[in-house]
Amino acid sequence: MKTSTADKVYIPYIALFLSILCAFASPSVFAEAKKDTSPSWLSDWEAAGDDERISAECRQHKSKINQCKFVTRSDVSLESLTAVIMDVNKFTEWAVSVSRSERVFQEKDPEKVYVYTNYDFVGAYDRDAVTLYTPEYDESKKRVRVTFQTVDKDVPKEDLRLVRFPLMAGYWQFTKLPTGKTEIELLSFTMPGGVVQKTLYYLYNRAYVDASFDTIRALEKQAQKPRYGQFNIAALNLE
Repeated sequence: MKTSTADKVYIPYIALFLSILCAFASPSVFAEAKKDTSPSWLSDWEAAGDDERISAECRQHKSKINQCKFVTRSDVSLESLTAVIMDVNKFTEWAVSVSRSERVFQEKDPEKVYVYTNYDFVGAYDRDAVTLYTPEYDESKKRVRVTFQTVDKDVPKEDLRLVRFPLMAGYWQFTKLPTGKTEIELLSFTMPGGVVQKTLYYLYNRAYVDASFDTIRALEKQAQKPRYGQFNIAALNLE
């Protein structure tokens, strides 16, 4: 367990906050990529990053933290990508900075997936979160969307020094295209809190985009493992 005397983040490590992207739980979080006149947002959507394959656009929240949307096309199947996201106990294999991920509350609500996650950071306090993952399948559009949102659930901390993420939400979306490829879409809005949010938001916003690119690439690589090749969407009981 790493400790720090101040909740500060050095530039090389800001990206470690972004392995499982998170957001405020409000309807505007899931708004489509179009102009929003809501006072919650200080800017319209604008292109961001310089990845050749993954497009990104962001808008700035009144907190000065950016919400971003990422889109790319992949040769990996919708089924395999979905399987990785729903295999929540294996986040440690591909999600940067995740040191523990465990499904909880299975007996209380089997149709919803609650996950307790620990995050190890260099240069800042380590954190944890309890997150609800909810998959939806639209057969007519050949699309799966998995929303994620932090919830107020009483899960004991692995270490009392862990700082619980206050609020998180977003979604992964996978759409099967006529070409045989899969469109991957990630919408996320991460509020880190602490000194990072108060004074380092500019550096954080820049690192956020690059870390999201890394997250999508890691997801694709994980989905190519043999154990995800036989996943059936019908197993989610979403139809």
